[in-house]
Amino acid sequence: MSIKVVIECNLTQGKTGELDTFLLANVPTVRGFSGCERVSISFDEHSAVMVIDEDWQSVSHHQKYMQFIGSNGVLQQLKSFMSAPPTIRYLQLSHY
Repeated sequence: MSIKVVIECNLTQGKTGELDTFLLANVPTVRGFSGCERVSISFDEHSAVMVIDEDWQSVSHHQKYMQFIGSNGVLQQLKSFMSAPPTIRYLQLSHY
C-alpha cells in the first residue's frame, strides 16, 4: 500500500534563489528513485515554509532514499536552506 510523506521545512530567509536552483537540480532524482510515485513542493513565502508532499510505495522505499541522500551530501545541502530541522510525517493514504 502506498504511503504519503509530508516534510515541512522552515526556511532561512534570503536563500530562495539558491533553493530554486537546488530543487531544479535535485527533484528529478527524487522522482526517478525506486518506489517514488509523486513529488510536489509548495511554499508559504510569508512564513518561509516549504512543504514537500510525496507518495511512495512504502516507508522503507522513502527511508532508502533518505539514506541515499544522506550518504551523497544532498541532505546536508538541503538542510543548509533550513532554519530548523524538518518535520517528517508518514501517512497512510485513505480510499474514502
